[in-house]
Amino acid sequence: MKLVIRADKAFTIQSLMQPLGRLVKKTTVAGFTSSEQEWARIKQLAEPYRVYCDQKEWEREEAALATLLSVCPIAQNSLSLYIQEVPVPGDLPLPMLALMKGMLIREIEPNPLESSPLFSPYAMLWLREAGVKPLRTLSGHLLHIEYGDGLAILQFEDDYREEEIPLFFEQKNHQEEHIDEGMLLLQVNLDDISPEWLAYVMEQCLSAGANDVHFFPVTMKKSRPGTMIQVMCYQSQAEALKTILFSETTTFGIRSFPVACHRLARRFITVRTEWGEVVVKLGYHRQKRVQIAPEYAVCAKLAEKAGVPLKRVYQHAIKIADEESSVNLV
Repeated sequence: MKLVIRADKAFTIQSLMQPLGRLVKKTTVAGFTSSEQEWARIKQLAEPYRVYCDQKEWEREEAALATLLSVCPIAQNSLSLYIQEVPVPGDLPLPMLALMKGMLIREIEPNPLESSPLFSPYAMLWLREAGVKPLRTLSGHLLHIEYGDGLAILQFEDDYREEEIPLFFEQKNHQEEHIDEGMLLLQVNLDDISPEWLAYVMEQCLSAGANDVHFFPVTMKKSRPGTMIQVMCYQSQAEALKTILFSETTTFGIRSFPVACHRLARRFITVRTEWGEVVVKLGYHRQKRVQIAPEYAVCAKLAEKAGVPLKRVYQHAIKIADEESSVNLV
């Protein structure tokens, strides 16, 4: 479904939580804990802005975010989310301006009688992490409206057309097929670093939110053998990852290239094998299933416990998933 958020006053997680929760059915996958990971990540990103906010309202927003993500985990929702102009106070502290990057905004005067915060870093970070896109004008077949405190969520008939793959910027909701144009490739060449250090660099980059980290053998000046580190990340995470590369490696420079990433629509199912249950990820291209990928860690654990080859568990899970899942995305 296509949902559009429209706010008349301060946009907060507290105002969003109930109306969005009413529109979204709670879905769970066995062993899936990303909502806790998402909450921890947004909390970490918001921390530098705490000093500019009322602490009681900060705690309310933090609790509301935990509730919202438990009902509507970012990685599990098959929603197309948009937001119209975000109301922003005219006296917003300058460090908070970075939170509005990519959004359509309109300036409002502070209201001394307002009981909720005029600006919520948690709300703005949720918009970014959930891949919510700015929308200038409304169009389409309006099906339903849910109201919150100072905002409305409009549900439109999905206008997806099979022949088109939508383009997004930093789209982190992978439930629908899309091309993400908000990615960067970072590259550094090294010929004077320990392989042990490289392993640590990879761990640090992945912990900081890098999508992929790869090592490639290269030939450098004076025919010296070296290693190229390549990191793919969202553009909003580039500065944090550059800091890691500069501080944890011996490089004096980082190359960067804008890239687009075409991602399949994803669904998760749980299949029951003779050794136990396995979570399986399904990939769909133009509404047709083209990938079946059992969860490796689960398969490995079952294979070790039963004393059978890993590939036997893996292939059996694929066979069952093929039989039990639809070829068409419905």
